[in-house]
Amino acid sequence: MLTNHAQATSLCRSSYFAHILLHILTSEATPPEEAFNPTVKRSGWHAPEDTGLWKTAEAVRKELWASLGSEQVAFLQAEMSFFDAVTAVSGKLYPVAKENRRAKAAEFLAEIALPRNDLYLPTNPESRIVALRPETGTPMQSAAKVPLLVAFTVEQRQKDSLRLERPQACIFKVGDDCRQDVLALQVIGLLRDAFSQAGLGLYVAPYAVVPTAYECGIVEVVPNCNSRAGLGETADGGLLEIFQHEFGSPGLPRFEAARHNFVISSAGYAVASYLLQSKDRHNGNIMITNEGHLVHIDFGFILEISPGGNLGFESAAFKLSHEMTQILDPGARRSSATFQEFQELCIRGFLVARGVAEGIIAAVALMKDSGLPCFGRGRPVENLRRRFRLDLNDAQAAAFMRATIADAYDKWTTGFYDYIQYLQNRIPK
Repeated sequence: MLTNHAQATSLCRSSYFAHILLHILTSEATPPEEAFNPTVKRSGWHAPEDTGLWKTAEAVRKELWASLGSEQVAFLQAEMSFFDAVTAVSGKLYPVAKENRRAKAAEFLAEIALPRNDLYLPTNPESRIVALRPETGTPMQSAAKVPLLVAFTVEQRQKDSLRLERPQACIFKVGDDCRQDVLALQVIGLLRDAFSQAGLGLYVAPYAVVPTAYECGIVEVVPNCNSRAGLGETADGGLLEIFQHEFGSPGLPRFEAARHNFVISSAGYAVASYLLQSKDRHNGNIMITNEGHLVHIDFGFILEISPGGNLGFESAAFKLSHEMTQILDPGARRSSATFQEFQELCIRGFLVARGVAEGIIAAVALMKDSGLPCFGRGRPVENLRRRFRLDLNDAQAAAFMRATIADAYDKWTTGFYDYIQYLQNRIPK
């Protein structure tokens, strides 16, 4: 047994690289038979087509398994089988009546045993799994199968060799191409780095996503936050009333600190959402942290695609709903100090993003032949370049972003989309 921490960490990272590579190769290899005629066909479904990687990915995956030592093979088989079993619960839940799904999820999860005591979360190899918590299994709404939120008790390694136990939840998705989320989050990560290097206080929070097989994946749950939809189920009123309930009255230090966090995160995600053209921005895909930050999740519709068979109903460049403006713009005159700060941060963030445009465009262009849904129509790479407005000087680009904000401000299509989601899926508006 290795006792040296550095050696143990090195071995873990080597196994982790093999682990993630095996998942990537599985997601790029020939899909299972069920994928060619699924029980549930989401909007815009079509049979998978070979991108030219299926046979190559299968061959490389086979060689990779053959190259691993017996201990690594035993570990990775246990690791991957365990999480495959958790993911499979999603498929088991689809035929179950909605009102019974949570109870059945707990029942199915309770049947899954932890085969070893050294398994880790695929989204974070530093988080060793102590226990799966079946009672936390929460089925989520989806037009495809049933995404499942599951919490684990994990042991986090500390630099001083101390170990801290904490809860960590993940969402297990089936029927969604999680590679697209990975692409969107890579772009958001590049923006975060650019904002930081420029000294801007903008906030975005890219999280970990691991595609594990064809249209399957594990998504890290952003800690210490709840969806806007979830908050609406536990508090009366809109976002302003929720903030008052959580942080006190406007003017109090705690409320104003939360408002500031909302401003800097709303501005950061405004720039990211505009560039990515993120759609399906209902309140189930908007998170609020316990400090007031806004966080966007679920990037199933980006670049050229949108819900409803590419209806394009969400016509605003980014979500700036009425309830968001109540926090960003007290008085609703578009002249408040906080709204001016929001506008200036959006403009400065957009100017900084233009400085890293080529790197972002290159990252997206690398995936154009991947078969991802977001590349299935239109001219996604060319239109991404167009959105950076590299034809404008800085003053003109600033004026462009100011006009974009004005157009998004409480746009009727944004509010109506939330209303449609409430009527169809009972997602609080």
